[in-house]
Amino acid sequence: MRRAAQALLLLVSTILCFLLLPRVDRRPAIRQGYALPLYTARSGRTCDNCHTNPTGWENPSLPWRKCTLSCQACHLNPSGGGLRTTPGRFYAQATLPMLFASHRGYKDWNRHLVGSMKNLELKRRNRLVDPAFWHPLGGPSKMAFLQSRYAGLNADPLLFFGVDSRLAWWYSGRNHAVFPMQFDLHAGLRMVRHLVVAATGGLIAQLKDADRSHWKRISAGLKDVYVMVDQLPMMTYIRAGRFLPPFGTNIDDHTSPIRRDFELDGSRLDSRVTGVEIGMAPNYPYVQFAVFRPNPGDLIPKSIQPPFLGVKGWGIAASAGWRDLAWQLGVSFMMKRRNIADGGDIEAYSVQWGFNPWYFSNKFPLTYMGEFAAERYRREGSVTSAWRFAVFNELDYLLFNGVNLSVKHDYSDADLKVADDHANRLTFGVDLHVLPSFTIKTQARLNFLPHVGVQPDFFMYLRGFW
Repeated sequence: MRRAAQALLLLVSTILCFLLLPRVDRRPAIRQGYALPLYTARSGRTCDNCHTNPTGWENPSLPWRKCTLSCQACHLNPSGGGLRTTPGRFYAQATLPMLFASHRGYKDWNRHLVGSMKNLELKRRNRLVDPAFWHPLGGPSKMAFLQSRYAGLNADPLLFFGVDSRLAWWYSGRNHAVFPMQFDLHAGLRMVRHLVVAATGGLIAQLKDADRSHWKRISAGLKDVYVMVDQLPMMTYIRAGRFLPPFGTNIDDHTSPIRRDFELDGSRLDSRVTGVEIGMAPNYPYVQFAVFRPNPGDLIPKSIQPPFLGVKGWGIAASAGWRDLAWQLGVSFMMKRRNIADGGDIEAYSVQWGFNPWYFSNKFPLTYMGEFAAERYRREGSVTSAWRFAVFNELDYLLFNGVNLSVKHDYSDADLKVADDHANRLTFGVDLHVLPSFTIKTQARLNFLPHVGVQPDFFMYLRGFW
């Protein structure tokens, strides 16, 4: 009862924090975080990142294995983000935090900031209430996560919940703002084996009015909702509903041009599509394919309130690749066909990669990720088309358990035929995963602007998730 009361108090205080937050600046902005591909790229070095030590059981044949470095290992959403699976909840309590980890991977037991921190983890136990209840009717399927592998967490729940909340502070010169960067509530229901219904609702980012002179107020709404058949051999699934299309690297910074410039900003409703997606991720390879009805482009005035089921037109998206223990390589394609008034036609292409030297030696806790994306799109207010591209590179260094250092570079060119419309940003970050489900993230950013020069800014947020 005491743990339940603590969890309820945490949830209520988080909600009140956002409801009562003063308006410091009249220019609200939401930079929503979703998935962290860094975790999948980094986790292949040790098995007990995502579950307890794999002893006393036989490794199943490939069709029945649940080990994968793809997004669906830790998230119910196969493209990443949102509601966490049991391995995702285990990872958040065991691998991420600096203090009071429920477990610790055997290769990371000596990676503490201070040696005495080991004493805080000698009594291994999950310190948070598990937001997962009961079990599906008819019992678990053969591909369900095993109850014995997650230190008491409910591996195959009937009803499960999640929360993602981020309170941010941004500073640049004399300008600063405090704003709710994210507040999402997730829910999933699995009444019977192989069938689950999931939904995410929360704060919605909105661009300016049609004349782009004033910001709209931050609102709330339903983001993702879908029905999915999963827990099939070879980690196969099929889902139908509203979701982000499977394309590129779903990093947590959706202001990055590889996301925002390609209508993949997870904080906006415009980025969602309505359709059907099928995919699989058996161990290392993965493939996803979606057919959908698109929404208007996120710069189209009417997209301030996009239709729930999209606009007239159609689209497809596909991703495929290989996520190995030490490296990753993938490709993506997306096409949208819609009226010029809704943003026109686009074709987008992407190549993603990753390398994890840490896999080869514990002396090099480095992980590198990158992506190159290009798109042919309709110029706004014109019948002519143009090409844009964006590049993302990030290098991470895990200094100690719970202390991650990063350097990231974003570059984009909005129109290859227009001079001085490029964007160039260098970001230095420090992530402190202090406690299970609590993180402090800071970033110092250098924005290189044509004809302006270097404009630095500072960004920090507090994150609570469950």
